[in-house]
Amino acid sequence: MKIISDGGVGPNGVVPDSFQAFLTEGAELTSKEQYPKLRSDMIPSSPPKKILPFNKAINYQGDLSDTYICTYSPDASFERIRRNPRKYVNFLKRTAGIIGFDYSIHTDMPLIKQKQQINDNLSLSYFFGNQGINVIPNVRCGIDELLPEFLEAIPKHCMIAIGTHGFCKEISEKCEWRCFLEKIITELDPTTIVTYGSLNGKIFDDIKNNSSFVFYEPWITTNRKGDKNNVN
Repeated sequence: MKIISDGGVGPNGVVPDSFQAFLTEGAELTSKEQYPKLRSDMIPSSPPKKILPFNKAINYQGDLSDTYICTYSPDASFERIRRNPRKYVNFLKRTAGIIGFDYSIHTDMPLIKQKQQINDNLSLSYFFGNQGINVIPNVRCGIDELLPEFLEAIPKHCMIAIGTHGFCKEISEKCEWRCFLEKIITELDPTTIVTYGSLNGKIFDDIKNNSSFVFYEPWITTNRKGDKNNVN
């Protein structure tokens, strides 16, 4: 049975592309779950000058050519991209690029839901990268067992991104992040780790000293500073 993307049922068992197979057209797939593998040519070599959340950028009328768009925000704020990704190609081409999609993944989610969120992150990242838009892979996974195959989809020796804002306050969270970073750095050997947020604490000192991190304050923090600066 073949798939078409323009609706209707055609001859010879052709059916509509209701599950968005077009997102991963031409992709090499991972071994088991068949996540699309991002290509190294989709990933830029230089880190972003600026990062702005999608929900703040979408109505911005100014120049975004030096700004990367991220989705480090509640899922509802960028759900529209998942529903209709083609609609946002031209908008994202106005920007410097995107950071891969930060769909929430919680370890108490059913495994199938964790895998679905991983797949949507990778599939949309691949789709927009295939449209000529710079993509920095957003490394976010669920339980440890899902990490190895997720990392199959990320090119080695390239730039990656993580978002720590609001998730790295308690000592238990810091320990989890420390273990996570050790795994992804060992496996991917990234050239740069774009970090939306911070990694404060001695537990991260040796990792930060031995890897190339670039830190960006979350938009909400920068905005609050701007408000304070404007107070008379």
